[in-house]
Amino acid sequence: MSSCIQTVSLGAFVLGALDPAERAAFEAHLAGCPTCQAELVRLAPLPGLLHQITPEDFLDLPDETPEGEPIEPPLPATPMRSPRRRRNWLVAAAAVLALLIGVGGVLGYQAMTQPSAPAAVTWSAQDPASGMHADAQLINRAWGTEVRLRLDESPSGKPCKLVVRDRNGGREVAGWWSSGYDTKDVIPGSTSMGITDIARLQIVTDDDKVLVDIPAPTH
Repeated sequence: MSSCIQTVSLGAFVLGALDPAERAAFEAHLAGCPTCQAELVRLAPLPGLLHQITPEDFLDLPDETPEGEPIEPPLPATPMRSPRRRRNWLVAAAAVLALLIGVGGVLGYQAMTQPSAPAAVTWSAQDPASGMHADAQLINRAWGTEVRLRLDESPSGKPCKLVVRDRNGGREVAGWWSSGYDTKDVIPGSTSMGITDIARLQIVTDDDKVLVDIPAPTH
């Protein structure tokens, strides 16, 4: 099996954690790397899984210092990270855990417990202003909803994201990608929301311009 050292960047790429320069460089690599393309599809559930992690999951962690052992003196003071950076590190740690054990374990469990063909629906829409047409297949999963996008007339050279909005006003970013996908290409995404909870999908640029709005069918 072939491998690629750049796969270590896929978690940050899927979560939108790369800065613009890093993202552009990785997208250029991704376009010509079948190994990373295949791994990107495998990691499609990652955003949906991570949305299920709550702050309480980091509370009440056991004290691993054995009773009776002396406590080592504190290290010299170092500048404290800002709360925002600490949150970023928590997200990064969660992504690594999901990548190493969560994704493999959950997907393995699903393969054994879920039907081979889960229920799926397809939503479509076209925006008259941008001209973009989108077909979105939504598939029920144990952790939420898998989304498979096909886009037509996407803007060249513009990173985009899939935003999922629920019926109570909540939102999740279900995936990031570079523009310029061919109409036959499937863009993977995922959300912790169930299909029946989703009010609409939106294809949005990295500067938050909505290119196409895909509301849930009314029937």
